[in-house]
Amino acid sequence: MHFGVIVALPPTARGDVAKALVAALGPFDENREVEAYREYLTGAPAGIGCIAALRRSGLLPAGDDLTWQEVADAHNRHFGTEPGSEDALHVDGEGRAYFMSTCNPDAKWDGWVVGGRWPDHFVHRPDAAGDPRLIDDHQEGAGGALRCDGGPRALLDFEAMRDLEEREAAARHDRWTELVGGLPAAQPWRHFQARHLADPDGYPMEQARDDHRTQARCRAAHGSEEFRYWDGGFSTDRAEYVARARAEAVPNYALLRLDGTWTEPGSDTEEDRAAYAREANAYLDALDGDVLLVTVDCHC
Repeated sequence: MHFGVIVALPPTARGDVAKALVAALGPFDENREVEAYREYLTGAPAGIGCIAALRRSGLLPAGDDLTWQEVADAHNRHFGTEPGSEDALHVDGEGRAYFMSTCNPDAKWDGWVVGGRWPDHFVHRPDAAGDPRLIDDHQEGAGGALRCDGGPRALLDFEAMRDLEEREAAARHDRWTELVGGLPAAQPWRHFQARHLADPDGYPMEQARDDHRTQARCRAAHGSEEFRYWDGGFSTDRAEYVARARAEAVPNYALLRLDGTWTEPGSDTEEDRAAYAREANAYLDALDGDVLLVTVDCHC
């Protein structure tokens, strides 16, 4: 999965930007090993993934009345792990189960590149064109805006970005309204997914997919070039949709702050996305003009 991140760096010479990005993003590298720590399991002992295999092997009885110690003993015997080995399942003095891990608990990415799938994310001021401090300064982009992958905060025009996204969102919503005409409102995919997760047997995944894609608006969307991947997002009011697009124009998916704090939405719900956008916008708007901002495409 790819996602865009805005990385904030202290004032940095153009030739040192790559090195500064490596240092800033390094703590979140999926391949970075850390000192061994306890990674505790959550949920009930009978709910871990290997329970069925342990029961088939005759190492555990049926039923949900299991202790973590019973599960750990069965797990370690089944997989041939010695006490204290890296793959053993342990139980602490409070009866909680854990594995020892050296995986980075702060991991966010396994690869990244400047711009990538989010090239020209920023709009820069017209009088900054050709400034060597800009990162990948380009000619006129969408909407007549001058685009780049980053630069000092003072050279970037956040309001132009918001205005442009607002205009584009309004036009997009109008095209959508024209496409669906008077068709009934539709529910987004997450509505059907939640129903399936609440009752997997009574409401199978295939039924959820069918119910989603056979809605009249979904059929209309999937038959068009622009909206064929639509999942119900335009069921929101035009003004609300445009306001949300304006709020999300600058922050991108995640933000890496000057102090090394990684910020992203708590989930993909509209509420969490809106909360993240408010927080990220407030932070970015308040930065000093010499702070360097760079758009990075991360993969995980």
